[in-house]
Parts: sequence; C-alpha cells; structure tokens
Amino acid sequence: MSKKKIVFLILPKVHLQDLAGPAQVFYEADQLHKNTFELRYAGLKTDTISEQGLQLGGLEDFTHLELTREDYIFLPGIDFASYKEQPVSEAETRLFTWLKDRHHEGVSIASVCSGALVLAKAGLLDHIRCTTHWKCIDYIQQAYPKTRVQANKIFEEDRRIYTSAGMTSGIDMALSIIEAICGPLTAAHVAREMVVYVRRSGTESQKSYYLDYRTHFNPTIHQVQNYLINHINENPTLSELAEEFCVSERNLTRLFKKHAGLTIQDYKDVMRLELAAHLLHNPNYTQKYIAGECGFHDERQFRRLWKRKYHYPPSRHPEKVAH
Repeated sequence: MSKKKIVFLILPKVHLQDLAGPAQVFYEADQLHKNTFELRYAGLKTDTISEQGLQLGGLEDFTHLELTREDYIFLPGIDFASYKEQPVSEAETRLFTWLKDRHHEGVSIASVCSGALVLAKAGLLDHIRCTTHWKCIDYIQQAYPKTRVQANKIFEEDRRIYTSAGMTSGIDMALSIIEAICGPLTAAHVAREMVVYVRRSGTESQKSYYLDYRTHFNPTIHQVQNYLINHINENPTLSELAEEFCVSERNLTRLFKKHAGLTIQDYKDVMRLELAAHLLHNPNYTQKYIAGECGFHDERQFRRLWKRKYHYPPSRHPEKVAH
C-alpha cells in the first residue's frame, strides 16, 4: 500500500502556526501507522521567508509532484494584508492552473486560515461552502461573490475542498481528515500526543470523549485509560485491570475516580457509546456487529445504554438516518 502524500504548498509570508499544526498532526499519525503518510513541502521557489521571519529552504517545485486521488494538498495561511493587494504573478497563474488540474484529477485540497484567499483567487471556491479567518470573511465575500462563505464554521468540506478558520483550527481540520482515513481512535491518540484536550467539530466547540477526563497528571490512570480504549471490544473487568497494572482493585477504583472524575464503569460506557456513534456512520454495520465491536454483552445492552444517554434508539441516530 503506497503512502498518501500530504503536500504543503508554502508561499511567501506563510504563517508558521498554519503550517506546523497540520504537519504535526500527519507526522504523529504516521508514527502510529507507519507508511501511511508522506509529508512533502513545495513552493513557488526553493526557499521563502515566513511572516515571522524564519527562512524555509529545500522546497520542491510543485510542478514536479506526482499526485493521486489518495493525496492532499495543504495551503497554510499567508499574510492577508499584503497578499490581497498584490497582483497575480506569472508563478501564481501557473500555481492556480496546477491546483485546478490536480483537483479535477481527484486530489483533495485544504486551506488553513487566510490560505482560503489563494483558493478563492484560483477560482476553486466558486459555489463552494467554505470558511476562513474572521478577518478575511468580509473581503472574500465582497471580492469573490461566488464563494459560499460559512462565517460560523471552524472548518468546512465541500467537494474535496477543505477550508478552516483561524490558525489553530487547521489542527482540528487535520484531525478530522485523520479520523476519516484512520478512524476515531487514531485521531484521539494523535490529539492526545499533541496535548489537544478539546476536539472541535466544523460547526461548534466539541469535546471528544476519547480525550475527555484526561486533563489530570496521574501516569497510571492515563495508562489504564489508554488500555481501555485499545481493548474496548474486550471490555476488561476491574480484576483484569488491577492485575494488568499491578494495583489492588480498591486502590485502582479510588485513583480512577479521583483523577478521571468518574468511575471505571462509567468511563467504559462513554467510550463504548462514543465508538458506537462512529460505527453507526457505516450503513453496512448491524447493531449486533456494533455491539460486539464496542464490548457490549449483546444488542439489548447496547440499545438500553444508548437510549438512556441519547433518549432515542440507535436506529434513529442522525448519521445513520442520513445514509
């Protein structure tokens, strides 16, 4: 299986946070799943200077890149004030044509923050739902009226074009892509490694249950939580956990409640229901299969716990109904 190429197009006056955040997400994901992602860095020239003054060199010529439908192109944000005023250069014209050709071939394209302005100039955001940094929204709406700017979104995806709002939202968008490719547990592990304790959806702030209850600093309880997530379908008992981590059942129960803020059983339940919610996205999965994957005793227990939490049966889950 060939690696998915994640190409970062680095333009003059790039913002370092816009570049580093998503790049770190894909790097961490590749550490977990070796040979999944290949990070590449390209530009209009072999070197450029960031808005923060750091010189970046060794950039590839973007026209030499060979990409497939499995690959992604990222455009980190650039200095908005200067970029919107400068005329389109010959190099940019080549870049715009190249971007449109790659998108037509099926390559996904993503922008971070003011990087959406580059896509708008290229005509790639015409009739596309998109978002950008709040400082850029009015300008893009007026200068490029064909865009369908979503002012209240953290990130947006429409026809394989991903756009994100302010600088750190590029991390949220990258994590959502990781989740789509590798699954929610990998996305959670990456966020945990990057100490991102709050996952945000495209529409609003949202906590991830895989990361919730993890703001404490007790290493043993973190290990127990990791173990529970990685063995969620096995539904390990309290005695099995105590033996695995060489601690008494009583002490483990006390420490878990003290540091995580809820009981081990309650934690297992929210983990299993969170995974079930993701599995329900797939219309081919039966409730029996989902119950087994999430470590429930049977379908009945799954439905009972689900209904107690959400007040409607799994069959009426919005994502399930949408399919």
